[in-house]
Amino acid sequence: MQIKSTLLQAALLSSTVLAASKKSSSSSSKTTTTKTSSSTSKTTTTKASSASVPSSCSVSATATAQTDLDQYASCKTLVGDLTISGDLGGASLANVETIDGSFTIKNATGLTTFSADLKTVTGTLTLEGLTILTQATFGQLESVDTIELVTLPAIEAFEAGLLTSVDTVLISDTSLTSLDSFTGLTSVGSIDINNNKYLVSFDSSLETVSDALTYSFNGASSVVSLDDLIWANNVTLSAVDSASFSNLQYINSSFECINNTFANLTASGLKTVGKTFSIQYNDGLTSLSFNNLTKVGGGFVIANNTDLKIIDGFESLTEVDGAMEIIGSFSELDLSSLNLVKGAADIETTASNYSCSAMNKLHSKGNIQGDEYTCTAATSTSSKASSATKKAASTSGSATATSGSTSSSSKSSGAAAGNFAPSSFMGAFPAVAALLL
Repeated sequence: MQIKSTLLQAALLSSTVLAASKKSSSSSSKTTTTKTSSSTSKTTTTKASSASVPSSCSVSATATAQTDLDQYASCKTLVGDLTISGDLGGASLANVETIDGSFTIKNATGLTTFSADLKTVTGTLTLEGLTILTQATFGQLESVDTIELVTLPAIEAFEAGLLTSVDTVLISDTSLTSLDSFTGLTSVGSIDINNNKYLVSFDSSLETVSDALTYSFNGASSVVSLDDLIWANNVTLSAVDSASFSNLQYINSSFECINNTFANLTASGLKTVGKTFSIQYNDGLTSLSFNNLTKVGGGFVIANNTDLKIIDGFESLTEVDGAMEIIGSFSELDLSSLNLVKGAADIETTASNYSCSAMNKLHSKGNIQGDEYTCTAATSTSSKASSATKKAASTSGSATATSGSTSSSSKSSGAAAGNFAPSSFMGAFPAVAALLL
């Protein structure tokens, strides 16, 4: 019986090993087959794609004459990068609908007009350094990754009437008077329009900008309408006479308006700015309206806007996570909902009738958390000198309250003293002289 039992156990063990061996063999065979099939399929697809384009339509070339372009007339698609340069007059690229690569026209200084039947450019479309080009026509163009129009001092028209998909747009130093070809775009990565001296308006249908929107130093009295824009990562405006943001709700990074001539700036729907909010050097600015802005994730700067006497329109702002800098000639500053500034605060006005009481209270409660806090308003010369002397004395460590300014710690007082010590020192000379006499 013992022998039979041993033989039975041996048989069972042999059966188990054999089954495992078959399973391993089957699994190995299955894996090998799958990999081979996948590899074959991938290779076949690649070859088919390559074979679908005739060798005459695979390019990496520079065309310097119309005849160089004519050789591609039988190609619906060009694969590779095509450049036009040299001394051409008028030129065209006929019948080609797609360039799977980039298309560059650069330093063709004799080129006066250009046209193409293109619908798609998967890379960059560049027109640069074309000193006498007056017209470029891409009437069927729908999709391009990047468009760069740079240094085109004579151009009057860029036509791309069906353009609906572009990631990046750069238009710089041209004579364009209209951007009508770009009005169909609702979303871009970035768009930078700068130094186009005859361009006086930008009426955009953009709803989202995932990187940056910049409109700066174009024609005098430029009007910018961004009433469809809902959110953007960055927005920068300079040398603009009028700007509107009827539907703007979110700025992920920065909102900056610097050196503009508009009188009013309104973005009543804007709720949050992720980093910097900056309104500076806008000499004609008289009013701001950001009624629903609740939080700024970085610095909050309103500075050197000469005609801005009343700063309100921020009644919902509760938090600034960076430093606050408000400098000008304002007599009123309404930040009635503000309860937290995580950085320093510098409030300065040349108006004598501004009161720092609200900001002083916020600081005394510890709700301005940065190392430095300053709030000053203009006073008479004697009051300034007296105030400066008191601030200089505060370096001993005592807390000092001055005309329009409060220091809650010796560190803050010391910083203020550093700003006024020279004035205090010079102011002491007349008194010393009088005693000596």
